[in-house]
Amino acid sequence: MAKITRIKYFTDAKKALINPENQKKYDKYLNSNIIKNRDVKDTTYLVYKNYMSHFLVYLAENWNNIDLYSEEFMENAVDIMEGYISFLQDVLKNNKKVINTKLSTVSSFFLWSLKRKYVDKHPFDKQLDRMKGANEEKIINSYYLDEEQMNLITETLKDDPRYDIQDRLIWGVMLDSANRVGAISNLTLSSLDLDNMLFEGIREKRGYRVEVVFEEDTKELIEQWLAQRKELDNLEVDSLFMTRHNGQYRPMSKGTIQERVKKIGEILGLDDFHAHCIRKTKLNDVYVKTGDLTLASELANHKSTEVTRSSYIKPQSKTEIREKIRAMKEKMKNK
Repeated sequence: MAKITRIKYFTDAKKALINPENQKKYDKYLNSNIIKNRDVKDTTYLVYKNYMSHFLVYLAENWNNIDLYSEEFMENAVDIMEGYISFLQDVLKNNKKVINTKLSTVSSFFLWSLKRKYVDKHPFDKQLDRMKGANEEKIINSYYLDEEQMNLITETLKDDPRYDIQDRLIWGVMLDSANRVGAISNLTLSSLDLDNMLFEGIREKRGYRVEVVFEEDTKELIEQWLAQRKELDNLEVDSLFMTRHNGQYRPMSKGTIQERVKKIGEILGLDDFHAHCIRKTKLNDVYVKTGDLTLASELANHKSTEVTRSSYIKPQSKTEIREKIRAMKEKMKNK
């Protein structure tokens, strides 16, 4: 029988962080359903209410209590839900059945909101199907790539004709900066400071403006891309990434960038690779190589190191812990 891991995370102090307006919205939904089916008020609906509070705490800690009906939530819903799934897996150690139920809890709220015309669309309908799938085995996985895997992707992107310079750039900027895909999709030529190797004032979640940094290899790629762009659109499209549709160049959408990331994952045989994996890989790599959690947290634009530690740093195995203890003992012995 599989061992059950129980994590005490949702303390009263954490629940007190929940945006009262978000709680009111959900309570209205819950009351509407209880009226129709009062028999399960203290059973099924109690579980749903508890699960929704988990999501609202996650929003409080990671998305600055973003309003559930806000335009910004609608724009970033897939990123939010991907991060939430990773949190449920990595921090709460939830199994796939529980994660599916928690996703359904949030989705059901938005379906009701759509019927009541509080929103004009379901923010992640169908877009999460590829993660959730038809059964429990399709829940999105979190991958922390090692040095060999990162190098394999970098080299394959150079040599494999299935990938173009924009694929290489997406991979390079994401890995160098550890920024969310929302920020990556907002990169513009007008925000580019090539000399200092960064993009300035990029809009990310909740309207925050962040810097997106990159390394020398990515700088060279950007220079190559700018030279190509002069031939393609004469740099008229301000977006760094662009696509062509009906003979017109236009900014590449966040969804298209995500699909390109998924295709990059095929290099490693991963059919559920996503942008959040690159962010987690980079932040974990910074921490492993420097031992500086604050440095990783600042790169992530997190308000606290606890968010970084709990959701973005790969837990050490017992074997790794044992080897570190042995190394420390050996070091003490040789002093």
